[in-house]
Amino acid sequence: MIKRILSPATIAILFWGTGLLIINGYYYEYLRPYLYVSILLIIPVTIWSLIQKRKNDKISGTKEFQHAIYRMLIMSIVMIVIFFVTKQNHI
Repeated sequence: MIKRILSPATIAILFWGTGLLIINGYYYEYLRPYLYVSILLIIPVTIWSLIQKRKNDKISGTKEFQHAIYRMLIMSIVMIVIFFVTKQNHI
């Protein structure tokens, strides 16, 4: 059970979140570049993961790649909805 909780992805998210809180607390002016760098780093990891899933699907005949694409589409829709719900007019 503890192995499932302490996976490499969970540890990476823990360090990323801790870094985000530290930067937000002490160095607020660097918060936006930190988030931009985070996005730039996660894109190649996501692409590599999708390539691996697609290769796995061709070999074993599963549908992991299709499910991953559906998850990404659903999350993008949720994020767009949240963006428009929380949109503020800064004039």
